Amino acid sequence: MKVIAITGSTGGMGQNLCTRLAEKGDVALALCSNQAEQLDAQVKMLEETYKVPVYGAAFDIFEEEPVAAFFNAVEEKLGKVDVLFNLAGLSIPTKMETVKGEDFDLMYDVNVKGTLFASKHYALHAVEKGGLIVNIGSQAARKANGNAPLYCTAKAAVNMLSTAMQIQLAEKDIRVTTLNPGGADTTFWGNRTVDRSKLMSAEDVVDVMLFVLDHPRMIFYSVDFESATRVALIK
Repeated sequence: MKVIAITGSTGGMGQNLCTRLAEKGDVALALCSNQAEQLDAQVKMLEETYKVPVYGAAFDIFEEEPVAAFFNAVEEKLGKVDVLFNLAGLSIPTKMETVKGEDFDLMYDVNVKGTLFASKHYALHAVEKGGLIVNIGSQAARKANGNAPLYCTAKAAVNMLSTAMQIQLAEKDIRVTTLNPGGADTTFWGNRTVDRSKLMSAEDVVDVMLFVLDHPRMIFYSVDFESATRVALIK
């Protein structure tokens, strides 16, 4: 049985990934989110519907102490962790004339510091052989988006962090993959004006996650992909 940890599990991609992993079976899920009520409902649904072991904890991913406590509890309750999916993320549209320092801090806290802390403590509790970290970057890290410059730079930082992780964690036999998807139709967009007909679905992105998971003999350093329409998303 694989123990799989997922941050940001209550988001659109997280919900789809959790359900599909539970459907496949032979898995124990360790879930975290800052949305306590949604997380409780998610854990209950997965346990009752699919009869898989699930542990959930609600906290902010950029606070190291609860991240450390989460992985300690996961190993105690479920065992060493095989795989980590770092799905927690945040985007704040900003204009250069009005951007605030707290926007920068929050963007980097969630996207970069959260990825760092979760990966650090996963590595301390990972299986001895065959570990895997999947980090979520973005096409915004590849092609600048004038509506969200801080998001672009934060996701570019995630890509570089992942590359450095791969070098350091290779000696622990932990593979690190960065996925850089284009826009997907999830709650990520909030109330922004987006032509959702041009977006991928959450399921499309999870298809790529599962492809990486299902090929343990290969290292996918970075996977860049987007909707075949390849058009501007935000008006």
